[in-house]
Amino acid sequence: MSMALAPRLLARFGPGLLPVSAALVGLASLLPGAVGSWAGLALMLVAVGATMSLCDILSNIRIADAEAEAGRSLQNLNHAMYSLALAGSASVMGLLRGAGWAHQAALIPVALVILICALAMATAPAPAHAAGDADRGPVIPAPWLIVMPGAMILWLSFMAENGTETWGALHIERTLGAAGGMGAAGPAMFALAMGIARLAGQVLTRVLGEVRLIAVSVVLAFAGAVLLALAPGLGLAISGAAALGLGVAVVVPTANTLIARTVPASQRASAISRAWMIGFTGFFIGPPIMGFVSEAGGLRLAFGLIAAMVALMLPCLWALSRRVRF
Repeated sequence: MSMALAPRLLARFGPGLLPVSAALVGLASLLPGAVGSWAGLALMLVAVGATMSLCDILSNIRIADAEAEAGRSLQNLNHAMYSLALAGSASVMGLLRGAGWAHQAALIPVALVILICALAMATAPAPAHAAGDADRGPVIPAPWLIVMPGAMILWLSFMAENGTETWGALHIERTLGAAGGMGAAGPAMFALAMGIARLAGQVLTRVLGEVRLIAVSVVLAFAGAVLLALAPGLGLAISGAAALGLGVAVVVPTANTLIARTVPASQRASAISRAWMIGFTGFFIGPPIMGFVSEAGGLRLAFGLIAAMVALMLPCLWALSRRVRF
C-alpha cells in the first residue's frame, strides 16, 4: 500500500517527502522494542514496514531522477550501499546485543543514525527536475502494459534472490549432507557475491550498457542456479550459489534504471512504484513456493525452478528494451 501511495504523496508534498519518510523510519524503528505483546508487535511491524517501503520507493525514484539529470546509471551504487548498510547495521546490532544491551536500548543508536541521514537528505539539493516538482504538470499513471516487462524482471529476480537466501543452507546440509553449520556458507557466499557485484555493476554499466549487463548477468545466474541444483558436493554448490548471487545482484538496480526510461518524466514515479508493487511480491512468495516444490520433489527440483525463473528474465528483458527511451 505504501508503494501504491508513494507517487500520489510525492505529487502532493514534493521532493521534501523523502527526508520526512526517512525520519519516520527512524522513529518507527524504535517502536517494536517498546511493545510487550505479540499483537502490539504485529501493529508496530506494520508501521515499520509501511514507513520503510515508502522511503525505499521514494529513494529509488530520487535516484532515477538523478540518473536522468546526470545522464548515467547510479542504481547499482545505490543498491550496493543498501547491501553494505544492511551488513553493517546487522553487525553493529549483534555487537551491542552481545555486549549485554537490551534490544530496546540497542535500537536507539540505529535510530539516531537514520535521523542523521534524514537530516542530510533534507539539506542536500534535489535534482533539478525531481519527481513532485510543480512544473512537471499533472501526474499521469504509467500504463500497466508498459511497466509489466520490467515488473516481471523484478518479480523473477526477487523470487530467485530470497528463495536462495532462505533455502540455500538447507539444500547444502540436507541434500548434500554437509556438516551442521556448513550450510550457512551458501547464503553467505551468495550475499557477499551480491554486494561485490553491485559495486562492479556501477562500472560495468558504462562498458556494457544496461541491457547487455542484465543479459550477461542472467546467463551467469542461470548457470549458477543449475550448478547449485545439480552439484554433487559442497564446493560446487557454494560456487553455484556465488555465481547465482553475482548474476542476480545487478538485475534489480539495472532494471530499475531501464524502467525509469520507458516513460516520460511525469510518469517516472508511477512506473517505478507499479513495477515494485508487482516485483516485490516475489520477495515474500518465493520461499513458500520453494517449500511446496521441495516437499513434492526435493530441493534439487526447487533450485531447478529457480534456474527456470532466471531464464524467463531474458524474454522480459527483450520486451523491456523495446520500450526504453534512450
